[in-house]
Amino acid sequence: MSLDLRPVQVRLPEDAYEALRMIADAQDKDLGEVLREIAIEALLGKSHAIKVLAARLSRAVTCDKARYRAKTEPDGEPE
Repeated sequence: MSLDLRPVQVRLPEDAYEALRMIADAQDKDLGEVLREIAIEALLGKSHAIKVLAARLSRAVTCDKARYRAKTEPDGEPE
């Protein structure tokens, strides 16, 4: 089964490139393979964190609106 991979070019600072080379050598893998694994892990992790924050913000806004309505409506009944 092959993956549908999108081509991307990346320019790295010298220290990041050396770190990538060290990791690839330690794992006996190709530079591109190691960078792909690191990029996928980082991107999916960051996108998950954004989704979690968005859900928390949505719940906070919903709760805040409900509290505001409860304070402004007499006996919790709609006006």
